[in-house]
Amino acid sequence: MSALPVRLSLSGPEQELEIGTERDPDTGVAVLRFRGDLTTSKINRVYAAVGKAAAECPAAVLLDLSALRRADAASVSVFYTLAHQARQTWGVPVLLCAAGPGIVRDLGAMRGSMALYDRAADALLAVRAGVPRWACERFGPEPTSVSAARRLVAESCAAWGWSDLTERACMIASELATNAIRHTGAEYEVMVSGTEVFLRVAVRDNSPAMPRLIERPGTSGAIVPAGNGRGLRIVAGLATLWGGTGIPGGKIVWALLRSSPEARPRPPGR
Repeated sequence: MSALPVRLSLSGPEQELEIGTERDPDTGVAVLRFRGDLTTSKINRVYAAVGKAAAECPAAVLLDLSALRRADAASVSVFYTLAHQARQTWGVPVLLCAAGPGIVRDLGAMRGSMALYDRAADALLAVRAGVPRWACERFGPEPTSVSAARRLVAESCAAWGWSDLTERACMIASELATNAIRHTGAEYEVMVSGTEVFLRVAVRDNSPAMPRLIERPGTSGAIVPAGNGRGLRIVAGLATLWGGTGIPGGKIVWALLRSSPEARPRPPGR
């Protein structure tokens, strides 16, 4: 085991808390990096950042605390609360890594029910070992690639035991892939993942243009993207939740499908 990083002294002026988010399409992990000081006045920012990442249902959310300079003892419990909420609400594991000895100490008895690792590399190994329900494939902009995207989703559903969601998930993949081809004319990626609660279908493309809400006569908040809007109206009708996330070089449009408890696949190792 590597040595834990040492936090700086509590003396000195308070530093602003910075939270950066990275999304790795190869592993399906969202990594949040904390820098600066965590105090009770900044807890709401932590809730918002981690909650947003978990709501997109990645394979896991990894909290890198290596650059967290200091934290109030009363603030540290936010990590335990968020990990519990993410698991209960979304089925998404939240893992902590590289926490300083003061943070580890302040977690106290909570450490026994949290995933806490010395290094980010160790946490990522644990994700790969414990959360295998992740698939990602890149496709060309040819219309024929839509059927290949559907096949990736169908095969994933079959492998993970989400048979009750296969038809809807494939239809969502078709619409998202078609939108990516229509609006970018470039390669795109299809990502499929499963947590204990949701199946997630997502498409990553190189366009920063995000879906938007507009009002149409006789409708209430009809959901449309740039263009005619048919594709995302279908997605919105099929999905439990859906959204778009801006990333460097483009965006990810994702949709979540909740299965009945009886049909959900058992978590690995249970």
